[in-house]
Amino acid sequence: MVWSTTPLAISWSASGWLPAWSAMGRMLIAACLGYPLLRMMGLKMDLSRGALRSYSAAALGIWGGMYFAYLSAAWLPSGIMSLLFGLAPLLSGLYARWWLKSAPLDKLQWMGFALALSGLAVAVSDSLALPPGSWKGVLTMLLAVNCFAASGVLVQRERAGLHPLVQTEGALLVSLPLYLVCALIVDGVPQALPEGRPMAAILYLGIFGSLIGYLCYYFVLSRLSASTVALATLITPIFAMSLGAVLNDELISSRVLAGALLIVIGLCAYLFGPQWRARLTSRRLSQG
Repeated sequence: MVWSTTPLAISWSASGWLPAWSAMGRMLIAACLGYPLLRMMGLKMDLSRGALRSYSAAALGIWGGMYFAYLSAAWLPSGIMSLLFGLAPLLSGLYARWWLKSAPLDKLQWMGFALALSGLAVAVSDSLALPPGSWKGVLTMLLAVNCFAASGVLVQRERAGLHPLVQTEGALLVSLPLYLVCALIVDGVPQALPEGRPMAAILYLGIFGSLIGYLCYYFVLSRLSASTVALATLITPIFAMSLGAVLNDELISSRVLAGALLIVIGLCAYLFGPQWRARLTSRRLSQG
């Protein structure tokens, strides 16, 4: 639910203020709230080499994944941003295969990926012809997705064994200087603070999108594979498109809906395909 609302909140905050400062603002809020919570729980920041490498790996997703998403909001509607993030499971699976030497994907999983990619292509093809400069947003969003997918796999490769809150706080602290450099170089110094809806969106993203969202993400990431966790990005587009249509007057065409349907079918094939194959095989063996 948090990730479903994030694209719309990014669109609101980035449209009402400078993108880099908007992104840094939410991370700063999350870091300021996370540290006292960490102390209340009796936890301490781990400054070992392994922990620092894990923080840096996570910061690739918190900084790269989010900063480039903020930039793409200037060209893409929130629903299409969420659809493009649906590529994350495929990229996570490939990165895990290369870096974690994980088992090769099942044929049904590849079929699920193909269906999901087809759905993304169908949905995005309708939008590319509409807003000027959409191709810039697509390329920027693809860069964001790559950073996000690579980050999750790299965190798992480190196996630092950190508490999810410690992992989240460390990654936020590492990402803040990166945001500050981008904000000063790209956006310059803001002349005024955001007001109204942009400020409310930044506050929401700081509390829910960053602190609670990343805390849940790293909690689940410590128990499931990065490619499986990234499957959430195939579920969220449906909710994100609905929110964008209702709250931001974004158009949902029949082609976008058809693409979303293909994504859901692909998700089911990826997630449940190997189990279905195993059950059918065992059933045939028992009957034979």
